[in-house]
Amino acid sequence: MNFRMNEEEKIMKKMRKSAMSYLARYEVSVHQFENTMKRKLSNLKVDANNLDKIKIIRNLKNEMILAKFIDDKRFAETKIRTIRRQGGSERFIYAKLSEKGISNDIIKFAINTVDEDHENAEMIAAITFIKKKNIGIYYKRNLEHKIDEFELKNKWYGALSRRGFSLDIVKKVFEIKDIEKADLILENNL
Repeated sequence: MNFRMNEEEKIMKKMRKSAMSYLARYEVSVHQFENTMKRKLSNLKVDANNLDKIKIIRNLKNEMILAKFIDDKRFAETKIRTIRRQGGSERFIYAKLSEKGISNDIIKFAINTVDEDHENAEMIAAITFIKKKNIGIYYKRNLEHKIDEFELKNKWYGALSRRGFSLDIVKKVFEIKDIEKADLILENNL
């Protein structure tokens, strides 16, 4: 029995070291952490049954949560800030964070926290996106090539729709005809 406990302690020590190394490099959700630790534990080729493996991962996960190395709320807020800076919609945020195993309640809370100073965060995100992609009012017209404006607008509508923006937001963004007005909306972001 003493040998078994000693072996489990060695495994925990290796897994803890691996977890710390992983968490030092990445901000991850609890779900991502569990999946990574399962993979790392299986790579160790440990002689342990599934219940022991589950117990090891659960203990390790609980240690990391207690030490605040893993926090789904912090992870969600960090990801949302990044996605918003890149011009991502609320729908896009829900999709990306759901992939990472974050609950809808945490996502909603984090969105409200990140967007609390911005009453039109969706509009700001949409304008940020069109500015980054040089579409809409930020489109740099090349006079050498004939452009079918209808086809071009369809592409732009599609790009924003795929990014998760509602038709209402897309229409409002493309109704803006003045770069100064769009930049003013973006400045309110600060």
